Amino acid sequence: MKNECYIVRDLLPSYIDQLCSEESSRFIEQHIATCEQCAELLNQMRVEFDIQEQPEINARIDQIKPFQKIAHFFSAQKNFTKFLSISFWVALIVTVGFFIYSLNVLSELNDEREETQEIEQQKRDIMKDTFSVLSAQANIDELALQAVFQEYSGQLEHLAVFHTENIDDVTYLQEGPKNFYPIDYSQAELVIGENGKITESIIPNDYDLGTVAMANDQWIVQYEYQESYLQTIENAHQIKYYPPSIWTVFQLSIVFFIITAFILGVWLIQKRITKPVENILD
Repeated sequence: MKNECYIVRDLLPSYIDQLCSEESSRFIEQHIATCEQCAELLNQMRVEFDIQEQPEINARIDQIKPFQKIAHFFSAQKNFTKFLSISFWVALIVTVGFFIYSLNVLSELNDEREETQEIEQQKRDIMKDTFSVLSAQANIDELALQAVFQEYSGQLEHLAVFHTENIDDVTYLQEGPKNFYPIDYSQAELVIGENGKITESIIPNDYDLGTVAMANDQWIVQYEYQESYLQTIENAHQIKYYPPSIWTVFQLSIVFFIITAFILGVWLIQKRITKPVENILD
């Protein structure tokens, strides 16, 4: 056996572990290229090395597996936390949007309530002005009634005056302006329209909110709204008797606020749970 073989065989373990210098590696490779015995020994040592290393590798893999499971679990937790974060901000934006919408609805509702109050006040004003004319003189002042009609001509279609003695029970009408099914205009003492006194027959409006009447001991005053004004009257009636509640206006805002608060709570709890694991992994 050559002296080179002893040197090469001493270096083979380091060569297999890739611990030799470049010069030593070249020396070994040149030698085993011409020495069959050293080349065969190298192959045997590599096989033995693989057999010894495999259990160690398997042991390491077994040790790593629990940490891989923890890593997968933590990755899932991080994804869930991220999902909660995105869900919270989306829910918050939607909640703010619905809240702004609810505020706009509330503002419109307040405007409609003010308009309803104005319509109710208008009813009282029309009756007050008309009865003032009727009480001023013994006879009906047609010109004065025409002036009352013209003041509200944008809303009124007819303004009629009746004697109470010609109409059955009017107690209900003495309480104030009431929506009333029209009294037959043929019994009226005077009917005023856009162009003054109306003498031709009038077909009453069958809309139950389209006519308002009021009575005192001597007179009954009745007026009809123009057809173009009836939708305004209907809206005012709905707002007066069937207004939406605050809950109805803010219902969606409250529901989404609760959802947003719930998501925020879960998100904070999730962050609190995953923080210790995150610190360990870091």
